[in-house]
Amino acid sequence: MNRAWTHLGAALVLAFAVGLVGCDDGDGGSDSGPPGTDSGPPMVDSGPEATNTIVDVAVANGNFTILLAAAERAGLSDLLAGPGPFTVFAPTDQAFTDSGITSLDGFTDDQLRGILTYHAISGQRLRSTDLVAGPIGSAASPMPGQPGLTLFIGTEGGVTINGGNAITGGANVAMADVEADNGIIHVIDRVLLPPNIPMAATYAGLTGLLGAVGAASPVGATPVADVLSGDGPFTVFAPSNDAFDALTTTPDADTLRDVLLYHVVGAAVPSAAVPAMADSSLANEYGDNVTLMFDTSSGVAVNGAAVEVADIITTNGIVHVIDAVLLPPNAVDMVGIAGLTQLGASVAAAAPLTGGGTVADALADQQPYTIFAPTDDAFSRVPAGLTADQVRDVLLLHVVNAGSPVGSDALPATAASLLGQTLTFDAAATPPTVTAPGGTTGSGAAPIEATDIHVTNGTIHVIGEVLLPGAG
Repeated sequence: MNRAWTHLGAALVLAFAVGLVGCDDGDGGSDSGPPGTDSGPPMVDSGPEATNTIVDVAVANGNFTILLAAAERAGLSDLLAGPGPFTVFAPTDQAFTDSGITSLDGFTDDQLRGILTYHAISGQRLRSTDLVAGPIGSAASPMPGQPGLTLFIGTEGGVTINGGNAITGGANVAMADVEADNGIIHVIDRVLLPPNIPMAATYAGLTGLLGAVGAASPVGATPVADVLSGDGPFTVFAPSNDAFDALTTTPDADTLRDVLLYHVVGAAVPSAAVPAMADSSLANEYGDNVTLMFDTSSGVAVNGAAVEVADIITTNGIVHVIDAVLLPPNAVDMVGIAGLTQLGASVAAAAPLTGGGTVADALADQQPYTIFAPTDDAFSRVPAGLTADQVRDVLLLHVVNAGSPVGSDALPATAASLLGQTLTFDAAATPPTVTAPGGTTGSGAAPIEATDIHVTNGTIHVIGEVLLPGAG
């Protein structure tokens, strides 16, 4: 633990103590001290240098012995007289008992340190009138240098934390705004528990997601709840309640599990470091993890769904709340998601296949396709006046069905396209290239500019030129 984090945790525990000193276990609130007093929290008289820090208030009161013992065990006691400011949510001894914690013997020192620091906000002196409903970062960081675990503030009918005392890990503020020299203490009636991802969803009131997770337990598969409770780190793009309400059909358990796993990335992805794309935890039947596409041109969006609440930090990852449910895409879906508008227009304009059906229908089939998808810029160089039949043939030239999707790390020397003509690859080029019997719309082979966009029915590679059929 680095020194700054340690000092922060210490000050938090100290803040707890302060609130303890100035309160009893009643439900009455006070801005100046515990009920029955007119002078506020007791001061510790040590002469001209007397202080009234959070720890002073805690020591002078008899209701916070467990909290102080936990601080001692966690190695924070000697650091609790820091300058702050801190905002501390301080549980009384009764709060520990009501939370089912009657002994500290079952906790390691590190666990106690994490729990105590989760009860504090550093660098801010937040009175109850300053607290805003929604998520806020605590002083408990999963790792040094990372943001603190998220607390969820409620302000209706009094101040609540993490959904209130009716929720395991949540609490009500029983006494607000106890002043100390180095912060503000709010006395709470339960102990706050640092959240993993499912707990954070509970604290945040994401009932639609929780209901879906509970229903996504097909026979023979690991329940999604167990997946999200694992060590991680994970990043979950969690649909809002409104997003789930907007679904017109209810998927069966197997489909729902796939949908939910498509919202999960097996790494910590903060909003400030969103990549262009990332593989989800949903594997298609070929063993490739289906890809999520991101847009950071205006906020953060994933597959077109906007992030409404970013960077909810948990013990095993990060949650971002989004405004839509993401459905695992096939190749045709991904063309739209990836913004390949000219390719999409060409698919719509193509003539029917010889055997019947459209190009779009064919590309949505559950086949192990590898598609070389030209950019919009590449389509700008396509000769004018192509017939619908010619457009169809051009598109079929860009699709390979080799029995399994072809990844960028396994490009062959040649491969047959759905048009029946052979594509040629140069995997050693930088970037790798592909060409066709009729060449390309450019002066040479088409560079493969983005690789391994996995969909439910194969893999897409984005190329910088349109491939042209040969004669005959």
